Amino acid sequence: MKLTYIRTDFPNGRSHILIRDSESPNPELVHFLLVLSSNGTLWVDVFWPYDEESERITRRISEQQFWQTFREWRLQGLLLGDNGKVANMLARKRLMKKQQEKNA
Repeated sequence: MKLTYIRTDFPNGRSHILIRDSESPNPELVHFLLVLSSNGTLWVDVFWPYDEESERITRRISEQQFWQTFREWRLQGLLLGDNGKVANMLARKRLMKKQQEKNA
């Protein structure tokens, strides 16, 4: 397992910091050990489909930057997220993308 720390800053102002296992065996499915969102949500041990769009707004950060951001967000009141909701949202997004590719 090789960990990398990354931050994704979305155009709508929302941000995620993530710990990624860069040795994940399936390139289509990225394993994030911890997903933290600046909107007050925390997900732990999440498998996430590779998303080319979000990769363009993602950058590597140091472990120190990760934990500093984590502490700041924790002081703002981080809440536990629902992995089921995340999985459903990602599945719908993936299906819509496949349907758009078929219709194109």
